[in-house]
Amino acid sequence: MERREEARYKVDATAELKYGANTLSVKAVEISKHGMRIESESFINPGTKVQAVLFLKEPQRVSGEVKWVLAEPGASGMFYKIGIYCESGQLVTDDDEVVDKVEEE
Repeated sequence: MERREEARYKVDATAELKYGANTLSVKAVEISKHGMRIESESFINPGTKVQAVLFLKEPQRVSGEVKWVLAEPGASGMFYKIGIYCESGQLVTDDDEVVDKVEEE
């Protein structure tokens, strides 16, 4: 059962994620008005507060919290799919041109 209420969009964008003294370069693969899914080679604990810059047409700065992490084996070791809730609620608007809307599962 799909619990998401907002449209999600596929993207292929670099993002810079900061939390504590750490800064990571990650890949954003999906965005919505209140969140994003990223892929990272580094694990980040759920509940961690983060600051992110998402490099789309214009850089988007958002604050958020890691909500979930899924570990998956990759060619060079583990990588992590990470869901981040973005507090601002302004990551995507109806006027934004993004790649592909994600179909409901």
